[in-house]
Formats: sequence, structure tokens, C-alpha cells
Amino acid sequence: MEKIQIPNQAPSTPMPIVIAGALVKGKENYLTIGAYGVMSMQPPLVYISSMKAHFTNAGIKETGYFSINVPPAALIKETDYCGLVSGRTTDKSRIFTGFYGKEKHAPMIQECPVNAVCKVVKTVELPNNEVFIGEVVEYYVDTPCLTDNIPDPKKIDPLLLAGHSYRKLGGIAGTAFSAGKSLMKK
Repeated sequence: MEKIQIPNQAPSTPMPIVIAGALVKGKENYLTIGAYGVMSMQPPLVYISSMKAHFTNAGIKETGYFSINVPPAALIKETDYCGLVSGRTTDKSRIFTGFYGKEKHAPMIQECPVNAVCKVVKTVELPNNEVFIGEVVEYYVDTPCLTDNIPDPKKIDPLLLAGHSYRKLGGIAGTAFSAGKSLMKK
């Protein structure tokens, strides 16, 4: 198969969509994030990358906390909306039912089946973005989204971003840490 070089860009792979929550001047605010990932399992560290101009960043820097909310595909309109409008001029908390964990550090979204509160452990300044690295200090999952007490991606039905399209998960392709064993030398 022939390959061609195209203009430099981040490789096009589906990315999980999350909605970050923060208190900005004491008010709940939410922002759709397409640049999110897990950095470490122990301790549980995640990152979000947000353009410096985003209103939510000020709240994260002010409080030192943010929430991660995993929207299901059914919330596509609300999720997209949170990325289209600014919290400077729009009260985005009105479209969700907010809730808090044990501490009142960052608002979470009841309609999202997976939620986490993260304490900022490091902020990385990039030319146009701020990357907030957070340690998960509280983690919540809707009980119907569990299989054998483990979060089940099929039941969560998370949104993915691929280019300019939202996508959904397909079926299972294989078993992690097992699918490649047949290639190992004996």
C-alpha cells in the first residue's frame, strides 16, 4: 500500500470527549475537551489540554481542581454546545444537573455516567494551550454502567472525536495484554 506525506498535524485517531467542570468565581462552568488522556494508573493521573483563552481555565487555576465528566452519545447536543459557547457570556450549568463529591472542589454532571474530581498537580504552558495534569481524588460511576463492578464502555457509550465527526464505540477487537502473546517467542 502506498503512503503519501500530508501536512503536519496530530495523527488522526478517535479521541475521547470529556466535559471539564470547574468553579469560576464561585459559579459552575463546563467546557467540552477533545484533548484528554490518562497519564498514569498509579497514582491515577489524567490531563486535559485547553486553549489559554477558555474561561474555565481561570477557575481551574483559582481552585486547583477540575472535574472530568464522560458524556454518553445521547448527550451529543449538550456536549457540542458546551464547546461552542463561552462561560463568560453563557450559563452552561443550566443544561446539566450539577452535583459535588465529598469536597466541594469542582462540579460534576449527573447526566454523565462517569465522573471524577481531579486535583491539579502540574500545569504545563504551551504556546496556545494550558495542560492541566490532575490526580483523581474522587471517582464515580453510575451503577447500571458497571459489569462485575468494573466500568463497562459499552454501557457508558462514550462520545469520541475523529476529525470533525463524533463517533461511538464499536465492538470488542481483542483482549488487552493477551492478543499479541502468539507473537512472543517461546
